[in-house]
Amino acid sequence: MYSKKVLEEFKHPHNIGEMKNADGIGKVGNIQCGDLMWVYIKVGKNKKGEEIIKDIKVKTFGCLPPNEKVVLGADWENIAALKQGQKVINGTGASDTIAKTFEIPYNGRMLTFVPLVSRYNSFSVTPEHPLLAVKREKVGAGKCLQGKSKWLRTSKSKIAQTSPEFTEAGNLKAGDYLVFNYLKEVRDDASLSKDLMRLLGYYLSEGYPITRGNAVAFAFCKNEKIIQDAEKLLEKLAKKKIGKRTRGNVTEVYLCSKKFTDLLISLCGKGAKKKTLSEKILLLPPEKQLELIKSFWAGDGDKTIRRKGNSPTYRLATASEKLAIQFQEILARNGMFSSISKRQRKEHLIEGRNVTGSELFIVSYKTSRNHKFVHSVNGYFLVPIKEITEKKYLGPVYNLELPGEPNSYLAKGFVVHNCVAAIATSSKLTELAKGMTLEEALKIDKQKIAEELGGLPPVKMHCSVLSMDGLRKAIEDYRNKKGKQAK
Repeated sequence: MYSKKVLEEFKHPHNIGEMKNADGIGKVGNIQCGDLMWVYIKVGKNKKGEEIIKDIKVKTFGCLPPNEKVVLGADWENIAALKQGQKVINGTGASDTIAKTFEIPYNGRMLTFVPLVSRYNSFSVTPEHPLLAVKREKVGAGKCLQGKSKWLRTSKSKIAQTSPEFTEAGNLKAGDYLVFNYLKEVRDDASLSKDLMRLLGYYLSEGYPITRGNAVAFAFCKNEKIIQDAEKLLEKLAKKKIGKRTRGNVTEVYLCSKKFTDLLISLCGKGAKKKTLSEKILLLPPEKQLELIKSFWAGDGDKTIRRKGNSPTYRLATASEKLAIQFQEILARNGMFSSISKRQRKEHLIEGRNVTGSELFIVSYKTSRNHKFVHSVNGYFLVPIKEITEKKYLGPVYNLELPGEPNSYLAKGFVVHNCVAAIATSSKLTELAKGMTLEEALKIDKQKIAEELGGLPPVKMHCSVLSMDGLRKAIEDYRNKKGKQAK
């Protein structure tokens, strides 16, 4: 899509950043396509006494830090680890292929967005990065419930009728809504029946391979009601007799079958911390996936009601971080936005041995809500921003290029934009304009910029116009200021 010169200019841009006490500033761009630009100029004079561009800087890009997570479908991955050709989920929830990955140096502010629900899904971007969002003022300020929440009771009709827009991260604030999306593809598999999904839920919560993978066992508290259901499912699906034994407070149900044990491992993995769902399961129809959630909850879940009159909150507990993320995805596909929290279990004694506490991930969700903070509309969720924190950052930042529309991807589920050409064109503009007289700089056209870069794709030619317009606005701003000073 891009020439070598464009990619080189992007990776090693010139004159990037803000300029303090600039003589002229030009801001241009189209937030909907993700290409934004600020051009700063410092004006001096040459030996002939003509006004020239003594210095010029451009701020145009928005990117992510190296450890920010991008949604691949079955997992999240650090953006710095992604490669060309790898599959990611784009902003509409469809699977897309990375055309290019980019790394550039950055020295400036880094913003972290903390959702009101599920702090675990917090993510960081540079202030210029466009995020798909709905500003609070567009849907009403909302009324407090007993003075406890400024995010409650927004207008449901306005929320349903308001289309999200790409907005600079730096222009968002607490209370605004971010768009959370998820994998939309559905691919059924007749071999993965609802009965098997229910058994897999039990396997994920209570199951493990034994005798070097030649058998599988499920351990339950001896009085659990779900033992009988697990027994019936295991016999029905494996078509073999099962074994059963009780030791102390634990009843173990087991099946000697390497073939069936291998099937369970291929679909869900093994080991409490390493269990994870296969892509086949993550593409199943949502109602089938929900069978797995229900039986997992019966094995490793609970229900709580925080306040009288509130709808119940269901919780799933797992030692596998990847599984917790996948549960959040499945629940989203079933119309429920869930939160993930991480806890550190305390050291405890088992048969006289000290057992070190490990991390536990809690996925919380509601099947119905009396009050809604998060809104499900038009196939995505609107999640309020709880807070935005800021810190200084010095180091590499990263971005992706997808082959076409919608030019966006998911950072921990939230829709963010991708951008490349604006950086390359603005960098080249600064090289051309520095040292020129103002009149010469005004004559720089898009063909000149594109030629210097070895050409631009037709869909990105507007980026060269963007940089040119930014320079013109900066010169216009300088002349307006100079005219006011003269008066």
